[in-house]
Amino acid sequence: MKDDNRISAKASDQLLSECFREYRLKLYRYCLARLDGAREDADDCVQDAFLTLQKTLAAGETVAHPQAFLYRTAENFVKRRKEANAKAALRTVPLDDAAELAVQIDPDYLNAVDETDYDRLAVQLIETLSEDEKTLYRLRYREKKAVEEIAALLGVTPAAASMRLLRLRDKVKRKVYEKGGGLP
Repeated sequence: MKDDNRISAKASDQLLSECFREYRLKLYRYCLARLDGAREDADDCVQDAFLTLQKTLAAGETVAHPQAFLYRTAENFVKRRKEANAKAALRTVPLDDAAELAVQIDPDYLNAVDETDYDRLAVQLIETLSEDEKTLYRLRYREKKAVEEIAALLGVTPAAASMRLLRLRDKVKRKVYEKGGGLP
């Protein structure tokens, strides 16, 4: 709602600061629960909610109930984040499933492939990886190590290890599709 007497910048900054101190932690816990413990996603939703409040106040609009505004806004960001995560999960192929996916793409090929050919395809795919990528693959998918363990072994942060794993999965997906769905 627009107010004919626009809120001064100082008053909006003060309101924003008060809201941040009073609601930030509560809003974070709410988002964290709604996002099943995904901390980074919860942080992003809280930040986006406060940025929306800041933009609303900067535009001179009054917010009669800041707490309700923040929760409603955060809930909208949570819903968007859940949808984006669900779509991303559909696009992500675990490395162990790459060769299986390649075979599943062409049903006629599935009938022609015996166990040895299937294993050969998986080995061929892994052999195209660099030594660092093979190590990463071995640690995550053969030895079933957690991202934190991999990060410690490689001497990088968990975020960097996660990004490397993401890039590795994307590379494998591209290689599967480049091979025409796994055909030799």
